[in-house]
Amino acid sequence: MSEQAQRVAFVGDVHLDDGDAEIQHFCDRLREIGSRCDWVVLMGDLFNLWIGQPALQAPHHQAVIETLRAMRADGVKTGYIEGNRDYRIGRMLEGDAFDRVWEEGVRFDLGSRAVFAVHGDLANRDDKNYRRWRRLSRSAFVWALFGLLPASARRRLSNGLERRMRGTNQAFKRAFPEAVVRDYGSSLMQPPIDTLVLGHFHIEKRLTLDGERTIHVLPEWKGSRRHLELSETETTMQG
Repeated sequence: MSEQAQRVAFVGDVHLDDGDAEIQHFCDRLREIGSRCDWVVLMGDLFNLWIGQPALQAPHHQAVIETLRAMRADGVKTGYIEGNRDYRIGRMLEGDAFDRVWEEGVRFDLGSRAVFAVHGDLANRDDKNYRRWRRLSRSAFVWALFGLLPASARRRLSNGLERRMRGTNQAFKRAFPEAVVRDYGSSLMQPPIDTLVLGHFHIEKRLTLDGERTIHVLPEWKGSRRHLELSETETTMQG
């Protein structure tokens, strides 16, 4: 199943913190992007950690949620692709702050152009440890246990997990794994998909496959303030 659109904005990893000075600017920028795009898609890792339970929403979460709700009220469609720091966002916010939340990725049809967007944390097939952690941390059993804890204990665990996550993915941050991304992109870009959009790597790249298919890797937002906009005939990095 795919989504139909005229113009889509894809915003890469933002990693907002509680009390972050960038929150208001980011919210204002989202509204501005929505003024010219019928879909605005956040590519995951909007916050350093985001757990989809009402009791765990802090003021920085709420500020962005309210902005997204206002955008939907204005007729802009909003979407979220869960990243490696996101858990059960769709259960809390699909149909509320977001029109759609996707765990694995989404295809957009922009007229004759077919685009697939995914966070990108599963690009490295050899990272068995991460894949095991991903399966475990998203399992129904783990979340059933987590839900039994009082809210104060869940907040403490969440804060500890957020601190540990700050030091992850250092190898990819030191050197962009182009061969891995090309292989991953080739596996996802089956006809008629000709464009792939990835987040996760915190660096802006444009790669071509076979001279026809294109992979756009998005920069992290706070350092670049850049995002990608696509239509049937246009490809623009806005900043």
